[in-house]
Amino acid sequence: MVESLLFYYLIVWPSLGYVLGALGMLIEGDISWFTLAFLVSQGFFNLELMLLVVFFSIVASDTLFFFVGRWIKYLPKFVYLWSDKISSPFDKHIHNRPLQTLLISKFTYGVHKPILVRMGMIDKSYWDFMKADLPSIFTWMAIIGGLGYFSGLSFFLVQQYLHYAEIGLVVGLVVFFVIIKLATNYSLKKL
Repeated sequence: MVESLLFYYLIVWPSLGYVLGALGMLIEGDISWFTLAFLVSQGFFNLELMLLVVFFSIVASDTLFFFVGRWIKYLPKFVYLWSDKISSPFDKHIHNRPLQTLLISKFTYGVHKPILVRMGMIDKSYWDFMKADLPSIFTWMAIIGGLGYFSGLSFFLVQQYLHYAEIGLVVGLVVFFVIIKLATNYSLKKL
């Protein structure tokens, strides 16, 4: 499995993985956490330490976006418009059911960050925000991390068949490009 330069550095310097994991969680949580959990199951990282890194990175990221909402009047107008357009329909839910709103938004791509910003904009207290955010973080970590971890455990069962998947992907790409080329030629003839 160590055919990659990145895996070589993870073996030589494991601390790099924790630092990159924390940065990845700040940028894109779902993919990063799934990948990190997969690598934990493969033995690249310590499970307990990675759970701490991921948890504190998520709390830092969510807190940052919450305070962006607090200070939004000092930021460029497009940030306010972005958050308002996506999350203002959820104001009633944020006020009445903040835990459910945060939990569902964690699994809805493109909605979670604006919801966090909106929670800061509507003057929710930070402690009320954290009371709703922490259970949603634990639930999200358990589901996404569990999927990544158990995918990694089952990886050895399907590893021998990955060569067939690679061939299938190449054939699929060739067929896709041939269809695109034929469709382009047909369209140009019709014009």
